[in-house]
Amino acid sequence: MEIAKQVKVIAADIALSHTLFALPFAFSGLLLGGLSPLSFSPLILAKFLLCMVTARSFAMGMNRWLDHTLDVQNPRTQARAIPAQKLRPTQMLTWSCLFGLGFILGACWCNSTAGLCSPAVLAILAGYSLMKRYTWGTHWYLGGCLGLAPIAANIAIQGHAASVVLLLGIAIMMWTAGFDILYATQDVAFDRQMRLYSVPARFGLASAWKISAGCFTVMILLLFMIGKNMHLGTLYQLGIVGVGSMLVYELGLVRSLLQERPSPQLNRAFFTMNGWVSVGFYIILQLEVILK
Repeated sequence: MEIAKQVKVIAADIALSHTLFALPFAFSGLLLGGLSPLSFSPLILAKFLLCMVTARSFAMGMNRWLDHTLDVQNPRTQARAIPAQKLRPTQMLTWSCLFGLGFILGACWCNSTAGLCSPAVLAILAGYSLMKRYTWGTHWYLGGCLGLAPIAANIAIQGHAASVVLLLGIAIMMWTAGFDILYATQDVAFDRQMRLYSVPARFGLASAWKISAGCFTVMILLLFMIGKNMHLGTLYQLGIVGVGSMLVYELGLVRSLLQERPSPQLNRAFFTMNGWVSVGFYIILQLEVILK
């Protein structure tokens, strides 16, 4: 019963359902690599989902463990499992290592190349939580972690990733950096007090909003470039316009950043809109492939 309770606490603490962020883009990477997730057998889907869920769970669990001494001091994060004493730090670390082991086993189950790369992937994922102690480039580092999803998906399924998939990975990196910069505006005062690095803490909220907008712009340009390279049609182009519109709306929700205070609607922008961005892109790309 204790184990079941811990699993429930961890699932809530790491927001397991937000695997939604990476999963649609991973599927999109497979489409660009010439594979359709709709044609996958249940066994292949099981391998794929095992790797996706365990990789993200490892990354989030390590984040909670590595940052627990900071989380207990930050009013925004004091309700997390370790500061709230729902889990001990050693328990979080243990579960994180189990998730990591599950990822390695899942990667080896896919193919030897994926298995060999899996420890390096885990090291990259674990490193995110440490980056804010050293550089405000931490947002792009996180973006790189999420951008690995379509690349790793192709390596796991077919042993390699095409150049257009690498472009998608870079686009995801810019998108993630953009919304992570907005999310970091909630902790400006705390980050400055603790001498942690972030774009909002370093450059101020108004500049952070502009840098985030720049990241989103680069993402959209890269997505259009992918469409041109793959000779995708009007439906895809209209879909990217739709994605761009959602990002503009997201920026509008946090426009109060220009007044040097975080937006009260930030969680809505971060979770809801970004979930729709990833899902919407995959749906449009899948329809384009079906109708092509």
